Amino acid sequence: MKQFAMAATLALTTAFGATTAAAEMTVKAAWSDPNDPQIAPTSAFMQVFEASLERFSGGAFDVELFPNGQLGDQAATVQQVRRGDIQFANVVSGVVASLLYDRLSVLDMPYLFESRAHFRAAMSNENTYIAALLDDVAKETGVRILFLQPYGFRNMTTKETRVAGPADLEGLEMRTMSVVPHQKMMEALGANPVPIPFLELYTSLQTGVVDGQENTPANIVIQNFDQVQGHMTETQHVMTTAAFITNEPWFQGLSEDERTAIRHAGEEAMLAYDGVGAVQDMLSVTKIREKGVEVYTPTPAEMERFRAAVAEPTKAWAVENFGEDFVAAFFAHMQQFKGAF
Repeated sequence: MKQFAMAATLALTTAFGATTAAAEMTVKAAWSDPNDPQIAPTSAFMQVFEASLERFSGGAFDVELFPNGQLGDQAATVQQVRRGDIQFANVVSGVVASLLYDRLSVLDMPYLFESRAHFRAAMSNENTYIAALLDDVAKETGVRILFLQPYGFRNMTTKETRVAGPADLEGLEMRTMSVVPHQKMMEALGANPVPIPFLELYTSLQTGVVDGQENTPANIVIQNFDQVQGHMTETQHVMTTAAFITNEPWFQGLSEDERTAIRHAGEEAMLAYDGVGAVQDMLSVTKIREKGVEVYTPTPAEMERFRAAVAEPTKAWAVENFGEDFVAAFFAHMQQFKGAF
C-alpha cells in the first residue's frame, strides 16, 4: 500500500486551502447499506472518506453522502456514475461486471482468496496487473474502479441438512445471486442453483421454494435468515468483492493534486473498511450460533474437497467466455500470492 508522507499531506492542504472559498466542489457518494459505520464496512469507509477528502483537500471538496439506496439500487447508481450524475458509488463488483465489463466476473470465482489480507495484497491497484485491468475497465466503460474491497466471505446455509462436503449438497435447491460463476459453482457441487432476488429470499426460504442459500454472515444476521435456516457451514467459498467507483472523464479532468487527495482519502477509508469488516465477520458468526443455528466448520480435508469439486468447471466456464489468454494472465497474477497468507 502506498504511503503518503506528512509533507505531501500538508502541501495538499496548503494548496487547496488557499482556494477553498472560490473553488469548493460538491460531490455525491452513494451506497446501499444502512449508514451505521460500526456495523457496515461500506458505511465506515464512506464516513472516513468524506472526512478525509475534505481534510486532505483543505475543503476543496464538499462530500454529500447518500446511504441506504437513497439514489437507487446498485445498478442505478452504477449508471448514474457512468453518466456523471454522481461522482462516487460503492457497489459489488458483480454489478459492474453484469452491466459494463463482463470479464470482471472472474473475481466471483470460488476459492480465490484465503483471507482479507490475501485479498488486499492480490487486489491492490498498485499491482501492475490490477492497475492495467482497472485502466481497461475505465477505458471501455467510462467508470473507474478506485478500490476493490473485501466485503466478506460467503457461507452456505440450509434448513435441515448439515453440509460437510459436496455430497451433502446433491440435489438441493440452493439460491444464488444472478452471478454465473456462483451458479456454475453450485452445479459443480451437485446442487441446483436458483437465482432469486435478495428481497424475496427470506420468503423463499420460509416457504421451501429453496432449501438453502449462500451469503455473508453479516447479511444472514441482518436478514434474519436464522429464523428459516437451521445450519450454516463456513465454506467461505467466495469473497464478495466490492468496488468503489467514480466517473472516469470527471476524475481525469481534476488536477493531479485533487486526484491525489481522493486516492489518499480512499486509502485512509480502507483502514476503517477492513477493520469493521473483520470485526463483523467474527461477531456475526457468534450471533448466528446464539440464535440457535448449528455452525459447522469444515476440516482442511473437507475444504479441499469443496475446492477440488469446483476448480476445473468454473475455470472452464471462464476460458469459454473470456478466452484462454485472459484467464491465464489472471491466474498467473493470483499464483504470486498463493500460500502467502
